[in-house]
Amino acid sequence: MGMATMQYMNVRTAAQKWGLTERRVRILCSEGRVDGVIRNGWGWNIPIGAPKPQDGRRLRRIKNIGLRPGAANYAALDGLKETFSVQKDDQGYVVRTFRSLFPPFLSGSFCFDGVDISLRQVESLFEGGFPAGLTQTQMLLCFNTRTILLRAMQETGLGPILAGPHDEPYLSERKLKRLYRTLLSGIDDLSLCEYRKASIPAGGAGGYKVFPVSQQMAILMYQYEKEWQSLHPLIRSSFLFGELMRIRPFGSFDGLFALIAMGCELLSAGYPVEVIPAERIPELRADLSLTQKRGNYQNLIALFESSLERSLQLLMRKKEEHV
Repeated sequence: MGMATMQYMNVRTAAQKWGLTERRVRILCSEGRVDGVIRNGWGWNIPIGAPKPQDGRRLRRIKNIGLRPGAANYAALDGLKETFSVQKDDQGYVVRTFRSLFPPFLSGSFCFDGVDISLRQVESLFEGGFPAGLTQTQMLLCFNTRTILLRAMQETGLGPILAGPHDEPYLSERKLKRLYRTLLSGIDDLSLCEYRKASIPAGGAGGYKVFPVSQQMAILMYQYEKEWQSLHPLIRSSFLFGELMRIRPFGSFDGLFALIAMGCELLSAGYPVEVIPAERIPELRADLSLTQKRGNYQNLIALFESSLERSLQLLMRKKEEHV
């Protein structure tokens, strides 16, 4: 028995089916809000069974919990980033040092997901070894994470490394699914990266009404694309991390995926990835709990801020050591 062939419709057919204008359908396709859509020259191929995207006007009425970053001054962080960004020589040290962030990033991320993997195990893996205690899945997650973050750094640039062509804003619902598919490469290559079939409280929307995960993600990305772009990148990426952890869209490797998405968002704004070492994961869990219960992100943002300051100082210190 042969495999079924995917059937597509054009923009005009989708517009008639969904009761939208053709212009609105094109905008939804370009924003990555139509499941499975494929660019075809100047047009779009839309799967016949693709659901109608959520109406942004309705999403505004059922936002997730009111997120509060608290009062903060990011002058020190931004000063470090500016100093780093104007350095124009020796791109090699940036790549080497950026790669050195991956073992602590991964050991901390695994710890956050409840998996005990040491810093030395990840370092040994990236040195070409086969460390005892690591499963094949865990090894693939490490390599795939490294691929995602290196690719993001090449696209967005970092310090003296110039940015290549990339989307603005960097993330979209379609791109998040693509990142998750890359994370699962070699682990579940047949995954369609569909959201888990569950409904969860929206948090603050009309007495904590329950909405499907797919709708929650549409709400999240609406806020990210329409409301959070004016926020400081640290706040925006922290909100993204916190909401991904609340929604847990795919149901597997939730912590690692949320931290990867946050890292990609930070890279798009010229910052390195956040690195929370395993010994600070209890603090991360406690700060995250505060965001879920009260919408208070002040402690979580402060934790990520200190992490970014350390990473930037390390990048510049490494520079001095290689001179």
